Amino acid sequence: MFPYLPEILGIKIPSYGLMTALGYGLAIYYCVRNRKYLGASKDILADMIFYVILGALIGGKIFYIFFNFDSFWASTLIEKIRFGFVFYGGFIGAVLALFLYTKNKKIPFVKATDFLAPALALGHAIGRIGCFLAGCCYGKPTHSFLGVMFNNPDTLVPYHLQHTHLYPTQLFEAFANFILFFILAKIYKKQDNTGKTSLTYIMGYALIRFIIEFFRGDDRGSSLLGMYPSQIIALILLLGATFWLFKGFLWKNKH
Repeated sequence: MFPYLPEILGIKIPSYGLMTALGYGLAIYYCVRNRKYLGASKDILADMIFYVILGALIGGKIFYIFFNFDSFWASTLIEKIRFGFVFYGGFIGAVLALFLYTKNKKIPFVKATDFLAPALALGHAIGRIGCFLAGCCYGKPTHSFLGVMFNNPDTLVPYHLQHTHLYPTQLFEAFANFILFFILAKIYKKQDNTGKTSLTYIMGYALIRFIIEFFRGDDRGSSLLGMYPSQIIALILLLGATFWLFKGFLWKNKH
């Protein structure tokens, strides 16, 4: 679509990077506006957000290098910086960073994950719009009225698929994450930091990702039992989160 914004003083600004930055910015704004629910000082919140973002960036890049080792080292330095992040890697990196930080500051880990879950869905939704503009994470060819064409020479869609109608899977995921954000924001303000918001996020995103993978047209890796690696991970997360959510509900009602 539009991998770059119009040049400003000869500088080409990647739309993917801009939307990712905007996603982080709005997610941080949401956290700041709702700081009272976390009960932490501004300094604690700022440090926590910093380490979570750092963990997400490192984790996402490590996973990308691991799963795209040959293409990563064959790409240019600009391409290495601009693109190449795996969401699940970023998610794991962020969770590990958050766990270490909350443990060091003696903040309840679940309380922090519940607080950050809606912001994560919001930031992810906006970031996926950046994917759409750049052409990464593209969908399969389709004759549906939903199909869109990527014909910009700088798009990440392979040449043989340009000028072909593809499913806008990036927008599908962005829309679904926006809905998930509003659901999580509503749940969070009505619960008591018991993990319900966090588990709902995991269940919601896992379901979203599992379904959208059927429409993705980029390389999804080797399939196993008719499912791609991301779908297998999503299914494990969905089942695990559902189990813990209902286990907590039943335990609460028994006591």
